Amino acid sequence: MELQMQRPISSPIETVIEAFARGEAVILLDHPEREGEADMILAAQCATGAGVNALATIARGLITVGVAAQRLADLGIPMIEPANCRENYPHFAEPVDYTIGTTTGASAFDIATTARALTDADARPEDFARPGHLLPLAENEAGLAGRAGHTEGAVALARLAGLYPASLICEVLAPDGRMASGETLRRVIEENNLLVTTVQYVADAVRATLQA
Repeated sequence: MELQMQRPISSPIETVIEAFARGEAVILLDHPEREGEADMILAAQCATGAGVNALATIARGLITVGVAAQRLADLGIPMIEPANCRENYPHFAEPVDYTIGTTTGASAFDIATTARALTDADARPEDFARPGHLLPLAENEAGLAGRAGHTEGAVALARLAGLYPASLICEVLAPDGRMASGETLRRVIEENNLLVTTVQYVADAVRATLQA
């Protein structure tokens, strides 16, 4: 419950959207009664080697990429059949590497290239090797209305920023390897000057856009 009691103060959603559109990484919190996790997210369209390296060294969790399910289908990237998963578990697809301009696919620069390729209209199914090093997560077809998770929030934030709807996502870990929360999470945010928002604030911004 530490995260719930000491949640970092969120930045104005307009400020977060502007920063995300510039290619800056931000922190996305979900509801404390859901996963209660903080993820560091970066627009896939803006991914760079330095940006992915920041996810790996600051957040230090598993790096995934949230993207529309239809995009994965268009690229021939199959979903992984779930087994023994809890309710609302993320929908994983087979991990991929973009094969053009990359080496093994494992470096931060290769992962950034793969992430950008997922947003490239000219990319073809045969341009991706499977299995690879970047694990896609399929956005719920109803978006945040269907699932209020980090995947949907991160993809929605990219849309709000006027970017391709895909985002790199990485859980923020504490020094001991557990999920970061409370003062530990606050230190990560402050030491790295990261803006903070929540899945709920993103959902509210989406609704406001639809009603405008």
